[in-house]
Amino acid sequence: MDEDNSGTYDAPIVLKADPGVEISCCSSSRATCFNLEYADYVAVDGFTLKGGSYGVRAVGGYETHYHQKGVAILNNHISGQYKDPILSGGSDWIVVENNIAHGAGSGDGHGIYLSNGGDWMIVRNNETYDNPSSDFQINADPISTCDDEGISYDDPLCDGSALDSLGAGVSEFNLIEANYFHDGSIGPNLTSVRNSVFRNNIIGFYSRHGTSFWQETDNPKLGSANNLIEHNLFMGESSSHVLQFINHSGNNTVRNNVLLAVSRSDTSVSVRSNTLLLEQDSTTEGKNNVAGNYFVGGYFEGFSPGSSDFSDTNFDASWFVDFPYAGSIAKVEAFKPVANAPIAGVGELLSSTPKDRSGVVRVNPTDLGPWQITLPNSCSMSEETVTTTKTVECEAMDIPGGYEILDGGDVTFRANYYVSFARGFHVGDGGIIHALTGVSIP
Repeated sequence: MDEDNSGTYDAPIVLKADPGVEISCCSSSRATCFNLEYADYVAVDGFTLKGGSYGVRAVGGYETHYHQKGVAILNNHISGQYKDPILSGGSDWIVVENNIAHGAGSGDGHGIYLSNGGDWMIVRNNETYDNPSSDFQINADPISTCDDEGISYDDPLCDGSALDSLGAGVSEFNLIEANYFHDGSIGPNLTSVRNSVFRNNIIGFYSRHGTSFWQETDNPKLGSANNLIEHNLFMGESSSHVLQFINHSGNNTVRNNVLLAVSRSDTSVSVRSNTLLLEQDSTTEGKNNVAGNYFVGGYFEGFSPGSSDFSDTNFDASWFVDFPYAGSIAKVEAFKPVANAPIAGVGELLSSTPKDRSGVVRVNPTDLGPWQITLPNSCSMSEETVTTTKTVECEAMDIPGGYEILDGGDVTFRANYYVSFARGFHVGDGGIIHALTGVSIP
């Protein structure tokens, strides 16, 4: 599909798979199952895509006013591509959500690769693994979008703001949330990414290195800067870095994350001391706001934990529901902490990450990392009958079996965390119940 076969904001084109639809991607031309070239407002939803060079390829032009807009890649299982399961280039407002991308080949080898200065991108609830290059990469690629086009790196056309329809060499205002990037060669690469949010993700383990915030030029404005990196779980077991900020990638806020350096066997998990846990260079040392994080094992370069950080020389796999041993690949739920884990209930609540990766509202003090398992005690509520309009407000509540809304009663239960109704709860004829939160009714 191209610019002559596009949807609009009000009338998008939706390519929706019936259950069980599987496509073997072609081997000619772009060699891709879905090629969206300058096509706007197109959704690809629910397919199994195998082979070819790309599963979904969505591209626009280098200059920001030529960018593609409004593509959605949703709920697909994509594997076995020679290059990348998901590739975008110069694509704004692209949504990549609930996809599984794995088994990329040697042609490029990324799981999800968002390139050429795309802005306002949403990457949420995806899983990538078993890819030979970076599992997840945002590369604004100023070499291609600026230098090769005769635009200097310090020209606003290259390093300016997307708010002004400038900045072809930068990717800005992106949300990377609640993904599971794991068990491959290289962790996430964020290259010339600015003013973005990276939160509630689970990342590890990688044979080469973990997550990098960096750039490829000598222009300080093209560093990966002004980003929020909060409530992630970063894990490493090689000697390379788990988390890195280099080449003018400063002014990032790094809070309430958990960073683990561990050594795994088939029967045990222990602390690893010779893993580079967090690395900064001379251009970033002292330039990032790193606070409230939990560091386990490893060592540091260009950084020392501050007074609000936690450092631990011990690790116990029982801190988590089902932490994986060597040779096993864990389901994402395995990384939930248990109630007595040292990362539970020790963090400062952040307004920029008010919910965990599954949508649970965080409490203060909050749990570190991507999961919130500590919840407030429910308010005490006695059995009663209600005949009039009433609102019950509490952080969390358990409604007993004897509680009854009589005929015509109208009751609102308002809670931040949960409302749970015991068996025997009763609403009479014409009665109305409102529950303004998550609800559990046996």
